[in-house]
Amino acid sequence: MKKRVSLVVFLILVSLVFTSCGTLFTKGGSDYRSGVSAYEKKEYVSSLRYLNQALAVNPEFVEAAQMYPAVFSEGTSYYKTQIANNAAKQDRQAADIVFHSYTQLQALHELARASGRSGLMVEDFTSKLDEARLKSGDLWFSYAKSLEEKGDRESLKQAVAAYETARSRNPNLENIDATITQLIKDATVTVAVAAYGPSDAGFSRKALADVTNVLGSDRFIEVIQEEDFTPGPDSMVGPLDIAIMTGMGRGWDYVLEVYASTNFEEISKESPVRLPYDNPLFSGVKRTIGYQNKTYITYRLFSIKQGVKVVAEDRITTIDGPYEYDFSYVNAEGVRELNLGGTGKKNLRFVTSRTDDITTNTTISALRMDYERIPIPAQVVDPTDQTQWIAYFKDQYYDFQDFARNENGRELFYAIEVVHHEPSDTYFMIGPDLDTAIQRSKINSAIMNALSYTARTLVKAEQENKRSGYQNAGEIAAKGVKDFL
Repeated sequence: MKKRVSLVVFLILVSLVFTSCGTLFTKGGSDYRSGVSAYEKKEYVSSLRYLNQALAVNPEFVEAAQMYPAVFSEGTSYYKTQIANNAAKQDRQAADIVFHSYTQLQALHELARASGRSGLMVEDFTSKLDEARLKSGDLWFSYAKSLEEKGDRESLKQAVAAYETARSRNPNLENIDATITQLIKDATVTVAVAAYGPSDAGFSRKALADVTNVLGSDRFIEVIQEEDFTPGPDSMVGPLDIAIMTGMGRGWDYVLEVYASTNFEEISKESPVRLPYDNPLFSGVKRTIGYQNKTYITYRLFSIKQGVKVVAEDRITTIDGPYEYDFSYVNAEGVRELNLGGTGKKNLRFVTSRTDDITTNTTISALRMDYERIPIPAQVVDPTDQTQWIAYFKDQYYDFQDFARNENGRELFYAIEVVHHEPSDTYFMIGPDLDTAIQRSKINSAIMNALSYTARTLVKAEQENKRSGYQNAGEIAAKGVKDFL
């Protein structure tokens, strides 16, 4: 008979493969396919429930009607076999299998009874289910008792879970609630938090809240909600000593020390370079502005119940950065009074080239373009006024990394109007004419100074932001010691 049922179901499943597209839009088809999927995973109760739903909305659903008795019969046979194989055993795992199997049998047969379908041999397993439940509860209770008698903390924690399982099987076990409550109390350890280091007054409070949030999810750990172990002005001891002495006097188990600090390193350096980088000709300077931030977090867990000793510790260092903005420039060698192109004598700042005139001219063009490509926005009325450029960049950038990403690596002539071509003793103007060269020199200088100022301002803002980088120290420390506790 069993082989015949399996064959029927096999044929139904094969049929499903070829008809699934056909049932895709059939009323009740979705529940039917879910029922088949549950059946394949031996989830017979779920399978029957889905088939009930499919037939409720579509009583003429032939595939669901054919599959219904097969699932019912195979599920009944499966759970009865599980019971037969484990009923005689006297251990809690076997008792749980029997209890689970009767639970599933009862649900399976109640679904079949409620469906009103004919030809199903429906049974009532209520008394057998109660017997299995009580037997499982008794075996779990005995196991919990043996764990409790061991007395160590880990065994007590396991005993609580075992007693709770026993209670779920039989809530009427004598004094079960009181026993569990007392064991939880006996297995719970107390942890005080001594957090210090940063000047931020809220750090110890934040660290305590984070430790509580992480460790408080464990019902066997109580975080002492006393946040301030700050010594008085004339005290000869620190916060850790005060926490340990307080804890020993009050019978606490542990003190978790959390120390944090940050070191914000501002970067400001210059190095000699040859410019432009693609075709080096002029001596220049590369200026770099930026920062990196180091965070140091140290934690130690002290056991203070029987003497004071460190039982867990770690030191974490994180480096954020370095983040850098750089620009390179050719500085003037000096000033000469020159009369170029009959424009009158003017004091012009210069730099010298000793290569051929074609190379000189090409290099000048390459070096001027980086800054001349910067568009002059409408809000910069006078492009030679660096304060207007500063206001513009302030509106453009709120984040140093974004600023560096967009403005990094520029090259320019800084405060230079002409290049002295030494071989021919002539002068190249850095622009199409002298007036433009003078104007462009002022504009470039204003832009460079504004960018440099903006970079330093953003670095200062980052320094203020990074003061909170150590604020997760309590969370890190709590996660570090959680497994130990």
